[in-house]
Amino acid sequence: MHTSLKNGAIFIADSHYKKDNRNLYFFLKDIYENKIECSQLFLVGDIFELLIWNFKYLIDYNREVIDLINLISDKIEVFYLEGNHDFLLESLFKKVYIADSVKIGNVVINHGDVFLKDNFYKIYKMIIRNRVILSVLNIITLNFINNWLFKKLLNRKKSKCLKFKDFKEYIQKEKFTYFKDFDILIEGHYHQNVQFEIKDKKYLNLPAFTCNNLYVILKLSNTNTEFVTKEYQNEKR
Repeated sequence: MHTSLKNGAIFIADSHYKKDNRNLYFFLKDIYENKIECSQLFLVGDIFELLIWNFKYLIDYNREVIDLINLISDKIEVFYLEGNHDFLLESLFKKVYIADSVKIGNVVINHGDVFLKDNFYKIYKMIIRNRVILSVLNIITLNFINNWLFKKLLNRKKSKCLKFKDFKEYIQKEKFTYFKDFDILIEGHYHQNVQFEIKDKKYLNLPAFTCNNLYVILKLSNTNTEFVTKEYQNEKR
């Protein structure tokens, strides 16, 4: 990839957008209107509570945020690292770089569910991300059933914001066997909002925006790379 991380890049993960909480929309609108300075935008998965290619109800439900992300991508680089709630999105975002995982320089970024040792989860993920299977399901279940199911899923309670016991040990065992050639690994998924080092490599688990309106800004200098957590103050609430 012929790009580099820029000072002022913003990372946001696990906002789990739903219409009963539009903080994500207002946050992105402030970026678009330059009320929040942003040189690059990294959407690190589960930005939507549910968004899948080819399901009209979900696309219509999330339309205001989809359109806003596309508008932002006309102005700055936008990267979308797909999660387990939002995937197969290429057709919805024309200028956004869509991927499971991306490596920029010495930094690896992914949602957090990409490289796991759990074989059951690997099979599950392979099935639900299969375009043929989803297309068939879309036809045989009809829009009525789809809409009923999606409404149920979108009316679920807020995502969990709990601390993961022994999280550092888990990450060292689960992730650092996959990633070799890197200095910094950035993920979402776990909702932990922590940073630590393992064997001279830095790990950053992004805060879940849905839990506390937190996001991360990259501060670069000649001698330092710093990830600063900030809270979005929504004046429109």
